[in-house]
Amino acid sequence: MIVAANAVQWDQLYDLPLLERLGPAQPEIINHVTAVNLALNVAERPCSTEVDAAFQDDVRAAMAAMPASVQALLDGVLLGVRYARQLGSSAISDIVVSFEGVILGVVVALDVEAFESRTANAWATWKENTPFAPKDGYKLSAQIAQPEDDNRQGALQYLLLHEFGHVLSAGRGLLHDWWLDAQSLRGADDYHYLPLAWRIDAEKKVVPLADNEFALRGEIVYYHGARLAGSQMAHAYAQLEQTNFATLYAATSVHEDFAESFASYVHAVMLGKPQAIRIEKDGALLLQFDGYWEAPRSAAKRALLARLLD
Repeated sequence: MIVAANAVQWDQLYDLPLLERLGPAQPEIINHVTAVNLALNVAERPCSTEVDAAFQDDVRAAMAAMPASVQALLDGVLLGVRYARQLGSSAISDIVVSFEGVILGVVVALDVEAFESRTANAWATWKENTPFAPKDGYKLSAQIAQPEDDNRQGALQYLLLHEFGHVLSAGRGLLHDWWLDAQSLRGADDYHYLPLAWRIDAEKKVVPLADNEFALRGEIVYYHGARLAGSQMAHAYAQLEQTNFATLYAATSVHEDFAESFASYVHAVMLGKPQAIRIEKDGALLLQFDGYWEAPRSAAKRALLARLLD
């Protein structure tokens, strides 16, 4: 939760068109992420940054190419996309509140360094390798763009779709709100999305449904220190194929599940773009993970996202 130093200045951002709510991260964002990183022993210390015109154009174009229904849903809740360095992940999203606790909206902070020199497939491959320690002979590659569209704009669009999934989950009854403590949880069936893949246990923890639990799930950590070996890549994805999670990242928490499902649905179904993981050993294919939205295991999530977006 980010506390606004001046609620009026934040609220005035809604006067700008959606595609113009871009710029360097405000001090409140930097202070908030710094505090979170310190609490979690994350080494990175964020700072606000300007970007050049080409980067700004890529962000704006990535948002402009999103479906009209996505842009319409964002317009009244997204306070903007702000630029920073050393966030500790590709981006973060959080609510902004006044000193009185009134929710003003949700803001996205984007780590410029993650995208300055990476195309769509290079960024996706880098991100999807972060849970695995390198192992000779093992290779994981990710594709989210055709060769002719493999550029930075494509990387930014997929990342922003993920973050916009967080933005649009806030306060909609799809999930429990991430900024509230566990005691505020209602029953699982009081949420629209949560019971499709998760349940609330007796200790008020949100845990996967039995069919969605798998042996390696607890070892999946993105960005902050790989806990799986490269030799476990194929095992992790083979186990993932037995669940209704769209991606490996989705299996890490209910909030990442919705954000990943949202991003993947818009990307693959609405925009018709590729999304595939290939795992090889010594050049031989071990496993290919793709076609999630055509598989029966995606049916419930696909139906909900279609109602929300189509």
